[in-house]
Amino acid sequence: MKNTLFILLTLTFLVACESNQEKKGQQEPNGQRPSSEQIISEMDSNEDGKLSRDEVKGPIANDFNNIDNNDDGFLTLEELNKAEKSQGNRPPRQTNTNTDLSNEIDITVKVNPVNTDYFITENIIGGIQEQIVELNGIETLCYVIKTNSQATEHQMGPWCPRHIEDGMEKAGIWFKDDKVYDVSGHFIANLDQFYSDDKWKLYREDGTIKVTNTEEGCLAAAKPEVEEEYHNYCVECLPEYFKEQITTFVIPATPKYLKTTQSFGRGGIGLAFNGVNYDPPAPTHAILAAHTIAPLDDHGGHVNPHGGYHYHAVTGSTKEIAQADSHPPMIGYAIDGFGIYGLTDKNGNKATDLDECGGHFDDVRGYHYHAGEPGGNQIIKCLHGLPGYTEVKE
Repeated sequence: MKNTLFILLTLTFLVACESNQEKKGQQEPNGQRPSSEQIISEMDSNEDGKLSRDEVKGPIANDFNNIDNNDDGFLTLEELNKAEKSQGNRPPRQTNTNTDLSNEIDITVKVNPVNTDYFITENIIGGIQEQIVELNGIETLCYVIKTNSQATEHQMGPWCPRHIEDGMEKAGIWFKDDKVYDVSGHFIANLDQFYSDDKWKLYREDGTIKVTNTEEGCLAAAKPEVEEEYHNYCVECLPEYFKEQITTFVIPATPKYLKTTQSFGRGGIGLAFNGVNYDPPAPTHAILAAHTIAPLDDHGGHVNPHGGYHYHAVTGSTKEIAQADSHPPMIGYAIDGFGIYGLTDKNGNKATDLDECGGHFDDVRGYHYHAGEPGGNQIIKCLHGLPGYTEVKE
């Protein structure tokens, strides 16, 4: 639902960063976010009283389709107000809070710079670029990485089975209470028992499963407010629907460890070496409220209209950088430039001294994160570094 969406977006408000371009608005007194009227006033460059896609950036741009209730390509005051009321709070501003994190940097902490050689070159659009970017008041050398978010090491999918007799090989996985479940036809047929709710019935009398097998169905079912026609559906969006989308990752070339933790918003929390986005937790409450299920594939990924293919879990399917010691392999980078490593080491052991974000230190890797359990819907929990950001161009 939209309240879930905007709770996530307000987290983006706290950590988003911006380039050296001139800022159109400044932070309001007492750190309050602007009203819907102020947002339109600040962003409405042609002064027509509404916002086009070209006029918005940042978190509002990323969720343009969700706010645009009538799908006319513009955001009106009424639509912004509706979003505001759904959360009981103001929508996020276009840019960041201008919070200066300079005093939070701990220069005594060992950090390793981002190694761009780890990325799969053919998955990067135009090569990896360097750019000086202002991140929360700090001039920072960043890597700018653009991808279409399409995995190459593994096949993307499958997700939804087509019949209640289909086995687990014809579908993906789902999670509940930190456990992973195969979404077989039997699993679909018994969702009413799984969730103790007799309103679940994703299959027809002939045993065929209701699946969003068109782009139109994907768009209708992937909204925070699922269209009534697609309640009780297995939601499957295919990567080819959004293969032209470009996701831009802006990541500090050398991470800066912060004494305080930073929350992440709805944008990506990092990326695998294949250029696919690591996403924040899937909004399961919004998905389940319409009696829909949006399975991940066996690689921990699925597709939505606002980011294409992305991962919510780490299952060992992507490129890994093996370590010389027994430490788990490296699987990617968080958006703050710190490395993300696997859950278990070569002996099958998990780290026991992780902090609130899922990270810790060692003499070889400095500060770094470890991915969470595949069934936990949480790859990492927060950021301990100066955050970069992601942008999606549809």
